[in-house]
Amino acid sequence: MHSAKFEAVTSNVTLANGAILVDEYDPIIFDDVLRDFPVWNLIKKIPAVGDFTNGFDQTDVGAAHVADKRALSNSATSPTRTARTPKEIKAIVRDLTFGLYDRSVYAQQGRKFGDLDAKDVRDCYVSCLRLWNQKFYTGDVTGDPLEFDGLNDTNLIGLGTIVEDNESIVKAIKNKVVAMINTSSSDVMPTHVIVNAQAREYIAQEYRKDGDKFPESDATFGQGANARTSRVQGIDTAAGFLPIVMDKFNTVYTGSSPNWYNTYIISADKLSWQYVEPLGMTGPDPKLFEIAQTNALDVQHKCVMFGALELLGGTTHHARLRVEARTTVISPTA
Repeated sequence: MHSAKFEAVTSNVTLANGAILVDEYDPIIFDDVLRDFPVWNLIKKIPAVGDFTNGFDQTDVGAAHVADKRALSNSATSPTRTARTPKEIKAIVRDLTFGLYDRSVYAQQGRKFGDLDAKDVRDCYVSCLRLWNQKFYTGDVTGDPLEFDGLNDTNLIGLGTIVEDNESIVKAIKNKVVAMINTSSSDVMPTHVIVNAQAREYIAQEYRKDGDKFPESDATFGQGANARTSRVQGIDTAAGFLPIVMDKFNTVYTGSSPNWYNTYIISADKLSWQYVEPLGMTGPDPKLFEIAQTNALDVQHKCVMFGALELLGGTTHHARLRVEARTTVISPTA
């Protein structure tokens, strides 16, 4: 029987966040793989407390009252909280195997990996994030218990509101933001709008119809040390300037007539990926391991990430609009 063990691939072949550092790409390789994961860089990452996420949403801080300044008598009131539905931590994995011959050639040359194999190892990391970004929207534990629930799942954010093809998308977003902020029991302040490529084009057409330019401003993306500021387009709302985040993974829904495009108004600081670090390797990013097998001819690399998506504040702080496909441009001031 072969004995096997996991060894983290570290040192000069990985970066601190788990990405593979390779400087030996053959120039004949034309890389045309989608590697942009905007929502991964947008949301918070929080270490999970166990096999399930948990916590409470506080719905009331308790009431204060005016009182006689010499008596200060007042009946005590307590804050109220509701437990969030626990989400089980799930796994995303990508395997890659190298045969004895390839490893022998590179070892003879004094290299850890060859040109193409080095690129394949790095892309283990990319493929995990690609699947994560897809499941960020389409994940459904009910349909597949191995997945985590994504934004399209009604357990997280609900069905939302339909924006019909004779309604302005810009106006619908603005009105929804007003309704979210006017929630008297919570401090709601949305931060971003996530759209499909077609929905973004509809919005641009609405501004052009009135002779206006798509608004632009500086916006911050990411959390903490990973935060960065970019010049982006967005919508001026009651919550201020909300950047439009176009995500290719937020695809068209074709199960209705007309088709619709899911548009999400989110509070990024309350949308989190709660993760478990593989074997204690720091950070939420995918981590790469080499499975060293004694007396085996092949060596396997395994890229893994563990976690679950959590909406803090639920539908109070996040909203979903279902934008119907359209052929007529509607003015946002109509």
